[in-house]
Amino acid sequence: GIISNYYFTDNISFEVKGGIPPKVDLQGKGKIYAPFSAIARPLGGALGELELQNDIFITDLEAHGPAASARAWTPAFEFQYHFGKTGVNKFRPYIGLGLMYAYFNELKINPQIEQDLIAAGHMIANIKEGHAGAALEGKKSKANPQVDLEASDVIAPVATVGFTYDFNEKWFAVGSVSYAHMKNETTITVTDATHGELIRSQANIEINPLLVYAGVGIRF
Repeated sequence: GIISNYYFTDNISFEVKGGIPPKVDLQGKGKIYAPFSAIARPLGGALGELELQNDIFITDLEAHGPAASARAWTPAFEFQYHFGKTGVNKFRPYIGLGLMYAYFNELKINPQIEQDLIAAGHMIANIKEGHAGAALEGKKSKANPQVDLEASDVIAPVATVGFTYDFNEKWFAVGSVSYAHMKNETTITVTDATHGELIRSQANIEINPLLVYAGVGIRF
């Protein structure tokens, strides 16, 4: 990581920090169902109409390990208050409060969940093509469903406690622990070149990272 800190006074500073983005696993929770309803007319309607309603199981987000993985970019900035005095106290604790911006890329969905979504895409494509029987039997359609996963950006509050320890006037050690609370959304789409969008599903992501930092700094 890299930290840049500008001091307005000996006690108040503004810090910007970033680093090599880690790869994170996203754990899923819950099951995905497709709502299904229809009207059946036995013997051509001689026995009246029957309303059919049944949610069709698509996939279990908890059954196959992490539901997805992503690369998380989380630069942050915050205002800090440093206790003690430069040149007098070698050890100076500080507290900080600011905002963290989170951007996710290189998103990869769990292969088994992806296959379940592709199978659901074939089911919907069969229905669009008028092959309801094939859809209920789980047969492949003529479509080529493709799964795409996207995550929205998010800005979240971040709080830090840390310290600096002066070796001399220029060089110092720094250590800190930061906590952030982030919530954003993921969007899963299953599309086909012929039928367009077959499935669109949104889910929430909640990430509460505890970030530990240790380093060496120089003052200018």
